[in-house]
Amino acid sequence: MGVWTSWVTAGKQFNLKRAGLMQITWLTTVNMSKASDVIYYEGAGKIALQRRLALVARNRIYARFVAEMKPTSSTTILDIGASDHDTREANILEKNYPYPENITCGIIGDGSSISREYPKVKVAQLTPGQPLPFSDRHFDIAYSNAVLEHVGGPDQRLFFFSEAMRVARSIFVIVPNGWFPIEHHTGIPLLHYIPQLFRKALAGTGYHHWSKIENLDFVSKNQLAREWPLGSRPTLRYAGLPLGPFSSNIIIIAPSHLG
Repeated sequence: MGVWTSWVTAGKQFNLKRAGLMQITWLTTVNMSKASDVIYYEGAGKIALQRRLALVARNRIYARFVAEMKPTSSTTILDIGASDHDTREANILEKNYPYPENITCGIIGDGSSISREYPKVKVAQLTPGQPLPFSDRHFDIAYSNAVLEHVGGPDQRLFFFSEAMRVARSIFVIVPNGWFPIEHHTGIPLLHYIPQLFRKALAGTGYHHWSKIENLDFVSKNQLAREWPLGSRPTLRYAGLPLGPFSSNIIIIAPSHLG
């Protein structure tokens, strides 16, 4: 089971050893940083319609979060990958949750903008190549929106889920649906249905950042079910902009693997 994975993050290479689920190393990518948020908002994030649709989708997803997870005034939440680049459609959890003092925003960067915009939340620094800095089952819920597609390929997604499920009693993870007709980060229609062609077409262009699998990968509901690394399958639901199997997002809900 032991393998070595080469991981490039923020210009640095980390060698990460996987030994079953006994040694879990936290993987995080540059797109959880302010720099990659800026890359998005300089590109497809400039399209007003796309941003309006993203806001609609994320508000619907937040409503699903409340309905599915039923948080209370005592529920503690870790937001993995909260954005340090705040906009109307970013940090929807922080904007809407009625108990912000129970949210811990896990970010890369200094966190000053989050602390300024949401003074009641806690801010925790996530270090590339290091485990999440929390004890087992420290939180009730590990929440993450639009991060999973940026951690890399299947092995990296395994690490992501395993670590999120270590520090929380349950997880609520949102990821773009790879079958949604419009690619979320570029606004390009359909081309991402053939990932190799998408990457080749974008290489050397202004969208070059998104041509690399370590910055952007595409997943489907069936793919997530096949890749799931831990015992019983998670609950997988379509969400966001409702188009059946072509809906904009997928929600992954699962209890901690620690029992």
